[in-house]
Amino acid sequence: MVSVSARKRLEIIERDVIPSMFVGVLSKDDEWLKHTLEESLPELEARALHLAQECKKAGECKEDDTVCSEEKIKAMFKEAHYKLEKENLVRKSRSRYHH
Repeated sequence: MVSVSARKRLEIIERDVIPSMFVGVLSKDDEWLKHTLEESLPELEARALHLAQECKKAGECKEDDTVCSEEKIKAMFKEAHYKLEKENLVRKSRSRYHH
């Protein structure tokens, strides 16, 4: 069994997981959006912050390494939350006018 380092998992979250949330977001339903905003995104952020701590403890990240920066991780998730919330508001406003 192959073990993926904490650093590599952080890189995957940043490069693949977060961007994939926005792929096809227009075709995803309101329940998916709600679940993502309330559960998936916060859980993933907590996991990413934990991975950053693991990276630092294992010596995988240098002090100035942005991959393991908790501030950068928090900012990345804040931006993702903002964009998804904005999509949610746009959907709600559209549905009000199309009834």
